Amino acid sequence: MIKKYPRLVDLFKVFFLLTIVYAIFIFYLSSQSDVASHFGFLKKQYIREFLAIFEILELDIVDKLSSIIYSNYDKILHFGLYVGFGALLYLTMYYSHSSFLRKYAAVFAFIIGVLYAISDEIIHQSFVSGRVVSILDLVADITGIALAVVIMSMIFMILGFMKH
Repeated sequence: MIKKYPRLVDLFKVFFLLTIVYAIFIFYLSSQSDVASHFGFLKKQYIREFLAIFEILELDIVDKLSSIIYSNYDKILHFGLYVGFGALLYLTMYYSHSSFLRKYAAVFAFIIGVLYAISDEIIHQSFVSGRVVSILDLVADITGIALAVVIMSMIFMILGFMKH
């Protein structure tokens, strides 16, 4: 008979704490009246010069794609920030002590993430001077959460198949 050893670290508590800290970080960024000033390095001339290399090399698709990304970097930042949040939410649900939460980790992670994004973008930012409520930012947030949940679900599904 194989004896099961308890985990040295309760992964639910670890991921729950990381998720809370991450949510506070998002709240902090949303409280800043000018978040773009923290990412000023994206507007430096050397980035523009680097992107011009693709034009010189006649790699039009890369040049056009980089121009789109450069001009919408705030949406990319929203997206990336919420990919991380969605992944942490999924891991928190997946390692929960509740079998119901574990079974529906993707659903709960997505719902909680979307509700947080809505509360942050629409409710919280409407009270911060210098910030505007943006539906496109909310779409980027929700897309990031959705991508994270899909990727995490696939990873754990593959890992589950590998066990058998």
